[in-house]
Amino acid sequence: MVEEKLNTRGCVFSLLYSVGSFALACASLSTLDPSDRITVQKGALLISLGFVYFVALTEFLNQLLLRTTIGHSFVKRYRLRVSDVLDITNKVVSAVQAAFSCIAGLFVCRWSCPRNFLHASHFLSESYAWFAASYFFYDLWSMYKIYAAEAALKLKVKLGLQSSAAGENNNQGGGRNGTAKGDDAAGNGGMEKVATLQALEDIPSVAQGTLSFVAPCKLGIPSFAKYLASHPLMVFHHLFIGSYGLVVISYLRGGLGDCVFSFMFMMELSTPFVSFRSILSVMGLKQSKLYVINGLVMLVTFFWCRVFLMPYVCYYYSQVVNKPFLEAVWNLPWGCKVSILALFLPQLYWFRLMVRGAMKVCTTTTQVVMGKVGKNRESTPIRLR
Repeated sequence: MVEEKLNTRGCVFSLLYSVGSFALACASLSTLDPSDRITVQKGALLISLGFVYFVALTEFLNQLLLRTTIGHSFVKRYRLRVSDVLDITNKVVSAVQAAFSCIAGLFVCRWSCPRNFLHASHFLSESYAWFAASYFFYDLWSMYKIYAAEAALKLKVKLGLQSSAAGENNNQGGGRNGTAKGDDAAGNGGMEKVATLQALEDIPSVAQGTLSFVAPCKLGIPSFAKYLASHPLMVFHHLFIGSYGLVVISYLRGGLGDCVFSFMFMMELSTPFVSFRSILSVMGLKQSKLYVINGLVMLVTFFWCRVFLMPYVCYYYSQVVNKPFLEAVWNLPWGCKVSILALFLPQLYWFRLMVRGAMKVCTTTTQVVMGKVGKNRESTPIRLR
């Protein structure tokens, strides 16, 4: 990394934008009573501030890792590429959103559930639904930037372009005269290669031609529209949570309270561990004890908050209405039953994948340990008495 790329000013500005937008969102709710509803105007303000917050937070983390001395040492230590840095920041922002969701859910649960399971409500439920909806929409673009950075790396290898760091070291070794001679010999073709290389090595952006919305990028990287078309399940999940969840919590629930929705917010408790697992993998620490411990905690929290929690909420509801479990669930409106299935079935699928991954890791670890034991036995000489 060269000193020209060190720019802490952008890092500070991004942090100020992030903190300021979150503070404004909190201030806009300070005059509300607990049972107040969120108007469309206030909801539009919250979703706008949410966009500013998550975009600025992502930019702050990117600038911290790629534009500061501390970030450079971290990147160099774990040999991270630009796509790896973008992936790490994406996972950190996801964990932050999940933490906010759990805090909001716990607060609403402690307020609404003891008062009235079906009808008590708190404004924090609707307000956070508005604020967090922006995250699910922006996260699609954030993941596309990771995809574009990986595509740029492949394109760089395909074009046979040398890393800019090597070229800079050669220029520094030749001094000023060597730099001048190199510039004269390069010509327009050399300048174009340098510009292309810098665009491929930097954070993807529309201005540099490494990101686009509909048409393919100038450098051949797929567009945002093509990325969405190639990831339908992920797109459905984000749009379903961000849009349908917001509409249900804000409008379609009728006179129902927030107790049930507070449990849905707390389903995000496992997300920080899922994100941390991915971060450790990117850092090359899959063989560490921390990775194994985090994986076990992730399994427990995922089962508790996403697999067990949904049937428990249905059981809680059956006790409130004083009906058998199956009868209470069957008598729910069709919209509720469809929503429950849409939320619950993917959790079973993901939990199955997690269990398979955990079993694979345990099997591999056992084989490695047994192999070491076998080698130790073979290398130990047999003593004859």
